Amino acid sequence: MSISTVMLSGLSGLRASQTALGVVSQNIANANTPGYVRAELKLSPLVLPGHSGGVRVESVTRAADKFLSTASYIASASQASAAARADLLTRAQEAWGDPNGDSSMFAQLDNFWAALEDLGLDSSSALRRGDAVSSLQAMYSEVSRIGETIQSLIVESDQRIADGVDEAQDLMDRISDLNVEISLTKNTGADATAAENVQAALVDRLSQLMDVRVSEQAAGGVHIRTSGGALLVGADAAQLSYAPNDSNFATHGVIIINPQLGANTNLEPMLQGGEIRGLIQARDIDLPALAEALGGFAAELGDALNEAHNDSTASPAPSSLTGRQTGLLGTDSLGFTGNSIIGITDASGNLAQRLSIDFDTGTITGEDPVATYSFAGGSINDFVSALNSALGAATPPGSANFTGGVLSMNVVNGGIAIQQDATDPSDRAGRGFSHFFGMNDIVSRPTPMFFEHGVQGGDPHGFNAGGEITYQVRDSLGRIVGSRTIAIAGGLAAPGASWNDLVSELNAAGAAGLGDYGTFSQDPNTSQVTFASGAGYTVELLKDSTQRGGTGISFTALNGLSGASTMARGIDLQVSQRVANTPLLLAVGKPDMSIDIGDRLIEGSDNRGASALLAMRDTQRSFAANGALTAQTTTLAKYAARLGGEAGRVSSDADRAYVAATAVYNAAADRRASVESVNMDDELMKMTVYQNSYAASARVIQAATEMMDVLLSLGIR
Repeated sequence: MSISTVMLSGLSGLRASQTALGVVSQNIANANTPGYVRAELKLSPLVLPGHSGGVRVESVTRAADKFLSTASYIASASQASAAARADLLTRAQEAWGDPNGDSSMFAQLDNFWAALEDLGLDSSSALRRGDAVSSLQAMYSEVSRIGETIQSLIVESDQRIADGVDEAQDLMDRISDLNVEISLTKNTGADATAAENVQAALVDRLSQLMDVRVSEQAAGGVHIRTSGGALLVGADAAQLSYAPNDSNFATHGVIIINPQLGANTNLEPMLQGGEIRGLIQARDIDLPALAEALGGFAAELGDALNEAHNDSTASPAPSSLTGRQTGLLGTDSLGFTGNSIIGITDASGNLAQRLSIDFDTGTITGEDPVATYSFAGGSINDFVSALNSALGAATPPGSANFTGGVLSMNVVNGGIAIQQDATDPSDRAGRGFSHFFGMNDIVSRPTPMFFEHGVQGGDPHGFNAGGEITYQVRDSLGRIVGSRTIAIAGGLAAPGASWNDLVSELNAAGAAGLGDYGTFSQDPNTSQVTFASGAGYTVELLKDSTQRGGTGISFTALNGLSGASTMARGIDLQVSQRVANTPLLLAVGKPDMSIDIGDRLIEGSDNRGASALLAMRDTQRSFAANGALTAQTTTLAKYAARLGGEAGRVSSDADRAYVAATAVYNAAADRRASVESVNMDDELMKMTVYQNSYAASARVIQAATEMMDVLLSLGIR
């Protein structure tokens, strides 16, 4: 071996040791840097033709374990998804407050029941009537606050999705840029670990936003896909697009990937974890289910109280009664069976006229004067005309009117009370005459509180020409496959076009309707129209501009086919304004319709109406499915408790899922760190080795130099 070869061997050793010391120093300096992956040096012999040439630095690589990294990405996505859901659902549950606290919805409801018990002891007390009304007002105010809170959380989650998409786009762009830098650096043979560490930190953060799978490229850099297969970073970064909607009860858009290509691709079904997936779950499923349950409870409570209140009366009986917005038209079939009784009192509260309504025969029979009034035509207008005549003939006289979907009755200088017949009560779609029209409601809403409207399939649908119902259809991958607009035009705008015609148009196949994606059907008992999506499709309402005559009520509002008609019941239900303004109108007594003409209809001390309201607390009722609450038969008291329990259960389940996901994530992170992180003892040991190696290489060079000097002094060249 020549002296020059020895010199080259020493120099290669110096360079290798110097590089190694730099790598070790970098590791030590970043020992406490989160996400830093230890760099490792790979050395190999430098072989020259016929002899050894020393040592060469083959590569500087990161001590990354792709299997542990993948496990960490999966665990990170699951943990972030669970954390997002747990945060939102915990805050939703907190909105209910402490069930044992004095200000919670449940406490306010208990206060109302207690006020009714106190009112039963002295039904003539104006103070106790006021307490009962104010307690119910406070309860519904608390329900409204909770409903508003849930809607604000839905809006917040939607905005956080938009923020997450923006952050993910930024991360993907930076990862893509680093792919180019890493590839160029490796092609020149330089150390790319610094850029790779920066890129790895970006991937770690991206894995929290959405579940990712990372594949390393031979030339350097990475390709990233979601678990569902969507390519996020390849040769370039994918482009994501999402527009949030800050409206209550909104139909939310979807996260579109690569919209610039014109492909309507929804990224959401390709996400199986990550913060964005958790937010979508909370926004679209968890929170709406709670809002539906809250709205259902508020409506069921109000409907039960209205049932009792409509069969009772204040003392003295009120001189006028104005019903609820029914969404009905005067030309609709009356649709009642059974019997109901209207009592008219004079100024002294004595029964002056009794009107017996027989819906089966289509007659109203008066006793003073004795007369029979027919509504044989069978429409609401026919009935109101007969009722108006019967009231006008009474002494004191009265009148009836049906305008814009609202029935009203009044008596001049007297009172009016309505009661179900004891043996053959009136009924339309499950509710009695006064209850259905809401003549003496204690709880009210500007739009229908319940959706069993009783309009028969053969009745004219009554929606004004020009109105439109627009639906959007998505497939199982969330892609928008079409939209359908059903317009009140053509045959549907023709006089006499019926509900059957409208439902048939909605169910039409092809571009005309939604028959290819689901089925609309009308319940034979209640006439409510419902929709069932076909397998693999999701149908969402975008717009409904229909109006039924002069009622202002749309098709979806009348049938409860939108969040604004169902979830909103948890926000806009309240104590009837006339009762809230005048608590003396609280129906605390029950009229005795069997008395003789001239006898007193209702006594001021009668507490049977208050008792009937209180009895609703413990009366078994059938409750329809409402969001998170399944269909069940129970009492209002237990239904309220189950609502609170369901809110607590959903939150508790989310918290447990978060704790479990965090434990898995911590275990995966610890296992990954044990392999990839810096061990100070190992690095200090390596530093000692490389320092000695450096010194040894320097001594080789020094020895070769001295040998050269000796040879030169001997004249040997």
